[in-house]
Amino acid sequence: MAVGPSFVEMPLIRKDTIEYREYQVILSEVAAKESTMIVLSTGLGKTVIAALAAARRLIEYPDSKILFLAPSRPLADQQARFLKQALDIDKSQVICLTGNDPPEQRRLVWSEARVIVMTPQALQNDLIQRSYGLNDVSLMVYDEAHRGVGNYAYTFVAELYEKQGSKQLSMGLTASPGHDPEHIRQVCENLRLKRVEVRTENSPDVRDYVVAISTDIRYVSLPSEIRALIDILQALLNDYTTRVVNYGYSLPDNRRLSRKEILRVQSEVRKEIGSFTKPPPYLYLLVRDLTAALRVIHLIEFVGTQGLEPTLRYIQGMYEEARNKKSSKGVKDLISRSEFIQFENLLQALVAKGYRHPKADALLEIISEQLSTNLDSRVLVFTRFRDTAAEVVEVLEQLDGARVSRFVGQASRGIDKGFSQKKQIEVLDSFRNNEFNVLVATQVGEEGLDIPECNLVIFYDCVPSVVPYIQRRGRTGRRSPGRVVIFVARATHDEYYHWSVISKLKKMPSALKDAEKEPEKKQMRLEDFGGEPGPTLKSAGDTEREPAVPRGGIQLIVDSRELPTAVARELARLDVVISGESLEVGDYIASEEVAIERKESGDFIQSLIDGRLFVQLSALRSTYRRPVLIIEGEQLTGLRAVNPASIYGALASIATRLRIPILWTRNAEETANLLYRIAYLEQVESKKILRTRSPETKGTDAETLEYILSGFPGIDTVISRAILAEFGNLERVFSADETELMRVKGVGPKTAGRIRHLLKLEYPAHREEKTTEPRF
Repeated sequence: MAVGPSFVEMPLIRKDTIEYREYQVILSEVAAKESTMIVLSTGLGKTVIAALAAARRLIEYPDSKILFLAPSRPLADQQARFLKQALDIDKSQVICLTGNDPPEQRRLVWSEARVIVMTPQALQNDLIQRSYGLNDVSLMVYDEAHRGVGNYAYTFVAELYEKQGSKQLSMGLTASPGHDPEHIRQVCENLRLKRVEVRTENSPDVRDYVVAISTDIRYVSLPSEIRALIDILQALLNDYTTRVVNYGYSLPDNRRLSRKEILRVQSEVRKEIGSFTKPPPYLYLLVRDLTAALRVIHLIEFVGTQGLEPTLRYIQGMYEEARNKKSSKGVKDLISRSEFIQFENLLQALVAKGYRHPKADALLEIISEQLSTNLDSRVLVFTRFRDTAAEVVEVLEQLDGARVSRFVGQASRGIDKGFSQKKQIEVLDSFRNNEFNVLVATQVGEEGLDIPECNLVIFYDCVPSVVPYIQRRGRTGRRSPGRVVIFVARATHDEYYHWSVISKLKKMPSALKDAEKEPEKKQMRLEDFGGEPGPTLKSAGDTEREPAVPRGGIQLIVDSRELPTAVARELARLDVVISGESLEVGDYIASEEVAIERKESGDFIQSLIDGRLFVQLSALRSTYRRPVLIIEGEQLTGLRAVNPASIYGALASIATRLRIPILWTRNAEETANLLYRIAYLEQVESKKILRTRSPETKGTDAETLEYILSGFPGIDTVISRAILAEFGNLERVFSADETELMRVKGVGPKTAGRIRHLLKLEYPAHREEKTTEPRF
């Protein structure tokens, strides 16, 4: 008589829900005591380990919260559903929050929940605005922890958790940490993970649970007709690069030329443009040629690895782009070339005759065989590009018994509409339930999809990175043997990417061993260098003279589109109280008089090209008395093929005609410190009210009355509403004496006296701007 599987039995784990695996229990015990990175192959239950650790922390700290971060909305929804099933707590206390939920709803739900699954960007935005804190979080789980580098939201969340958490413990989960030991160590440092636990397919305690995955590298050769298309493009590429090389710039042979090399040389040319007051015309031609060369390389890759129909769709997009007057000159030049026209005509002729990439026929053969062998099969086809995914779906719909769906991200690209979160979840559920048996996915399907018994995974194209390779491969062989087929088109980008990934995979075991052996590094603090934390800039003798920051701290109103930026994160580090709003004018509001527009140097140039710059700054000038422009970046000239004289002319117009002061910063940290000091001068030195001004009153009559009254110093929207509720209309307000005005809550003698003084004050015939000497 067969003995069924045993299950984990422990408090707060629902009975008969988690199959007992010793390595999962042991790892959860380790991770419940020390902040740990868990590196475990896909399908071996990383989320189970997190659930077990979460139960242990809730037992130890019954009033605490568990916070589980997942990088995408479908993945967050999936993890929340699993935790509701696994944890023996009220299911209403396990909630999923993403950017689709309004910020106010997230704030209210947070206080009631015990286990919260969130996308990191939504959490970061809430933490920046102080909607809630992390003090009660006893376990922070970072799914797909390898993302925890650079400006990704995980790094900021980890920093705040270190500051706020009273019961700090963190866990990182990944199947693909990378092949570079330094990268792995950086992730651990960023997420405050002190220990690394690695289990590979060969680990003794895991080996019994590993399911065999067979890998088949399927090479395909391009027919002569497709080779002819590539030859035309190679000739075009040679034409564009020859002029660049002739002017003394170094480029490798066209067969080995990469986008990285072209971008490197393009940056060199733009820097040279920035060094001239009147740059030589040939430099602009070189930028044009290099831009065109980038597109040609992309076309060579598309023809060689994706197919004819996707290439045709890409070309149609280029024509749409060229119809825009402000489009790239490189694209316009490329589509006007006789060689390009020859290429396009041949491509259209081949498509009309029914030619397609040989991968398409191989794909039909493999999936047909799989479905004929097992009608209940589930097949995943991965491709890097949406256009290719659309063609693959069309090809596979020819197969009897194939029920095919596409699975793509949320962003829409032209007429190609993305999948909403709801649509993504519906498609995944239909795939799990076998309503679809073939799913054609772009990279959105690589991370974290829990699809049991996926029998066959096909790489329609090769990926250049280890992480997506491991994630794609991990979609099969979870509970029963699986198969992976990788298409490699000979003498194309496929071959280069394939061998590059194989080389990196060989380095991963030693990289993980190095990470495990790495001794703990002490996190340095500002105090360690002898300084005091804080944003104030003062000399030793100025302490007594600087007014204190008001209760509640320095405040800024920040446009909601700025919340995900590094500047908002730096402001949060300075303890600035941030209120996110959808601003019509400006990016940051420091007071009723001062609004700041921030432009990164690249965006400054782009907004100058597309005409946004002076529209935005004119609105800023007409709405706020003292507007400010901050330009952030190391340089302004040489970033694009724009004559420096045009840039200098724009700066001169902004400063002299619009009379907007221009301030320069090198990076987000400097920008945040500058914004802090501007807000300090307004709110502490000058005692100005913080509120927004509208470029024009578009609301109801009541809102117009509030807007007029809130123009008085010391009167914000709340007080203006109270005054109007007391007096009924502006005529009675303006006729009231100081005693009558002071009957309104929030209006004291100073405010009432100021209102009466301004109502009787004569407007000066010759108005002069009053300036004061600020204290820094």
